[in-house]
Amino acid sequence: MSEQIIIRQATKADLPGAVEALVDAFKKDPVMSRALGGQMRIRRLRALFTFQIEHHFAQEEYGIIDVAVDDQGTVLGAALWESPERKNDLMKDLHSARGYAKALKLGLARAALVEVGLLRARPVFTHWYLYCVGVHGSARGKGVGGALLEYRCQQLGEYPAYLEASNYDAAALYRRHGFIEMGGFGKLSNAVLGMWRPSPVSAIDKNRGKR
Repeated sequence: MSEQIIIRQATKADLPGAVEALVDAFKKDPVMSRALGGQMRIRRLRALFTFQIEHHFAQEEYGIIDVAVDDQGTVLGAALWESPERKNDLMKDLHSARGYAKALKLGLARAALVEVGLLRARPVFTHWYLYCVGVHGSARGKGVGGALLEYRCQQLGEYPAYLEASNYDAAALYRRHGFIEMGGFGKLSNAVLGMWRPSPVSAIDKNRGKR
């Protein structure tokens, strides 16, 4: 009997499993390795995902966490989406800076340089931002990553979506789900591509003819 895979928004009980799935998925990722490198890379990666999930993506006003679970409720993979309606908040941003410093310690400067390079190229248009999607090694090859993508891409509404693919295999998966290659990031990493998915709801068709 094939294992049932359920895609849904994460509950609080899913969060530790989401962290572990993402750590396993990104422990050899070229961008994460460059940002968090060194002997403490895995520990920093776990601290980073834990902080981001608990203090950012799990907050309704910030974003959404989607998870893939099996019929026993074990988290097989997760996707972290930043909402297009997220509002900038100076105090929260300052708190985040302290939180990142605590999580990354000596790896903060390296991670900040990589993040600044990515932020400079991010589109200015209002959009969903897919921070990451990852599948635990024990569940790879079962279509989990694609199912996570398809679940949220069907719910984008009037907004487009943007992401950075950290390797070409991931980029090929994103392309199959409607993302268009925009270009690379040069010295930051030859394997990183910015990718864009148009809004499912056309603003032109919706507003054409209105006075």
